[in-house]
Amino acid sequence: MTITRTRSDRRRLAVAAVIGHLVVIAGAALLREPTLWFAIGLMGPGLCLCVGTVAVLRKAVGRPGSAVKDLDERELLLRDRAHYAAFQGICVLMLVDLGYGLYAAGQPDSGSLLSAMTAALFVFGTSLPALWLAWRLPDDDPEDYTDFEGVAPA
Repeated sequence: MTITRTRSDRRRLAVAAVIGHLVVIAGAALLREPTLWFAIGLMGPGLCLCVGTVAVLRKAVGRPGSAVKDLDERELLLRDRAHYAAFQGICVLMLVDLGYGLYAAGQPDSGSLLSAMTAALFVFGTSLPALWLAWRLPDDDPEDYTDFEGVAPA
């Protein structure tokens, strides 16, 4: 049995993914000379946490990026809602990136500061559909999984 069939389990993973993303964003914000190695030390584990949990969530919430021919009407509606919510989230993240770019313009080596923040926010933005679905989907029907208990695979 997998650990992601209930809403609370998916939400727990979503919170872990958001924490990982925030750690990566904090590392990108600290990526300058006095705190360079501390920032790299933050970004490594944060990236592992956010990418790992989002990979599990993408599998748990279904196929948010699947082709239209593979999805039924309900899955299409959920995918479209998740992508629309993610688009709005990406717009907010790009406003944050613009504000950080204005701040970083006065710093030495502003190009690398801005590119690190843009990359961190981009990775966060690509996981928003899976995070939205993990938070909004109801629990799976337990009867779907009990019909075949005790049956050996062929």
